[in-house]
Amino acid sequence: MTGGRTHDAGFTLIETLVALAVLAMSAVALLAATQAHIARIAGLEARAAAGWVAENHLAEMALGLQPTDMPAPMLGFQFALSVAAEPTSDPDIQKLVISATDVADGRRYARLTGFVLSDVAGPLP
Repeated sequence: MTGGRTHDAGFTLIETLVALAVLAMSAVALLAATQAHIARIAGLEARAAAGWVAENHLAEMALGLQPTDMPAPMLGFQFALSVAAEPTSDPDIQKLVISATDVADGRRYARLTGFVLSDVAGPLP
């Protein structure tokens, strides 16, 4: 009986290096996909927070309160709000278009259209 190795006993160095290169390329592709997914989730989070801020602002206006154009931060985002009022065919109702823009990057993340009573919201801006 001989104690030597046969030719099919294992991988060669070249085969091992090729396998590691394929594994490394797969890992890089997976990392890029993960980063893109995280960016999409962050965008969804910002849009949801901006929508909540705009809805809160509309609710305050409907209640006759005087909300500020710079509300408290929501989920770590600071939004600046702009309100555009338009008359409707009913003189007792105003149409309000509220836009929420992120202070940090200047992007508009939400635009909400709502209606309030004219005597509650005050005169058109």
